[in-house]
Amino acid sequence: MRVTRLALAAVALVAGCGQSVAGSPVANPADAKAAGERLYNQGVSAIQTYVKDATDFRGTVYRYGVIKDKRSGSEVNVSMRGDPPALITKIKSTSHPGFDYDLYRPADGDREYIRLGPGYAKLAPTPWVSGPANPVSGFACAISGLQTLCKLVDAMDQSTKGGGVSPQGTRLADGGTEVRTGITLKAFIDNSVIPIPADITALVEPEMMGRTFPTKIVVNADGTLRTVEVKGEVPGKGGKVQLEVGYEARGRSAADDFPPLPAADQTTALADKAASDDFWARLGALRG
Repeated sequence: MRVTRLALAAVALVAGCGQSVAGSPVANPADAKAAGERLYNQGVSAIQTYVKDATDFRGTVYRYGVIKDKRSGSEVNVSMRGDPPALITKIKSTSHPGFDYDLYRPADGDREYIRLGPGYAKLAPTPWVSGPANPVSGFACAISGLQTLCKLVDAMDQSTKGGGVSPQGTRLADGGTEVRTGITLKAFIDNSVIPIPADITALVEPEMMGRTFPTKIVVNADGTLRTVEVKGEVPGKGGKVQLEVGYEARGRSAADDFPPLPAADQTTALADKAASDDFWARLGALRG
């Protein structure tokens, strides 16, 4: 009987060796890390190429932040075209409806034009204000919209070098790539991804600074940039910090992105830089 039982056990063991085991293969951690880093570098390269080559471009920046009970949000649409370039930036508040304005710098001339939304109507007796303009910067990271992209890259780089973030990537059904990484709250604040006054930053609890906000870069199948976004929230003892900041590339700009110059009777002209500085100070005070 003992021999029979041993024989049966041997048969069962041999039979079992020929059967597959349920489950999924485990990826090599080193290979997975290398693949994530490779896709992350490709994503960052797509952002840098977009910024470097941005001449005739159109894009949207969206920003929303909550620190404790303080909140602010806006959407910024930017178009630039030509050489020398015309640049128009349309700023729309999403947290304070009506506090909107457009800033238009034509390709020719030395004036910029500001169209006032309802929240700023008291700043001038006309719907438009004009003032002396600085030339459009030759430094791409100083241009509205592109500046946010540059700061996001710096914040991602700081977070990745800190060792607490391991990028991962996914191929999308349309052939694009989504890279998932993270930005620490400290890196976000250090790099001024969105301007946060010092008195608001002071509300952030020290233990929150190392927390990471999910971040993604989406690259098209041809290697061009589609979107970049950081979005998430971190709870604290005295309240949460919530961030949602992103950039969407919207193709090439078109001639009809840029308005005709406003008529003289629709424009309040600021005489010099001092008057212009005073105007922007008053606008900032109204916006709060």
